[in-house]
Amino acid sequence: MKSFTRRYWRFIVRLWGNMNRFGQFVRSFWRKNKAGVALSLLTVVVGVYTYIIVNSQVGQTWKQDIADISTFVPVAGVIVGAIIGVIDFIMFLSDWYSELQQKRIKEAEAEGLAKGTAKYYAAVKDWNDRRIEAENKGEDFDEPMPTPQNIQEATPVEQTDDDHAVDD
Repeated sequence: MKSFTRRYWRFIVRLWGNMNRFGQFVRSFWRKNKAGVALSLLTVVVGVYTYIIVNSQVGQTWKQDIADISTFVPVAGVIVGAIIGVIDFIMFLSDWYSELQQKRIKEAEAEGLAKGTAKYYAAVKDWNDRRIEAENKGEDFDEPMPTPQNIQEATPVEQTDDDHAVDD
């Protein structure tokens, strides 16, 4: 069961990476070609409506068809504008959420750095207190000074619910 879970999780991670690249492509395309997409969509909507009008009312005159189509063009513009607006709003929310995520990551990194630095300074202070105490007693003190790597290795990493690593 553990190997199935691990394989499934790796598949999801790989799929998410591909989706992320696809999302970046779509976002880039949208930013560069939004006007072209809007005009193409407007042309398609008006063309489909024109086809429907012309083919559904065979007995109607061309003047009436043109009047129907010219009435629909502003409606098609509103429909296309609404579609473009919704996509723009989704892009805006996506950008906003990405910026918020990046801000949270930077804050977490700064907090982790501050905690790590405080932990290191506390370990050095304890080491220095032991050294001074041994020196005052006249004892030999051969304990090496702590390094940031030693502190990190001695401190167990807290595992959170977000960690999905599964042991074999």
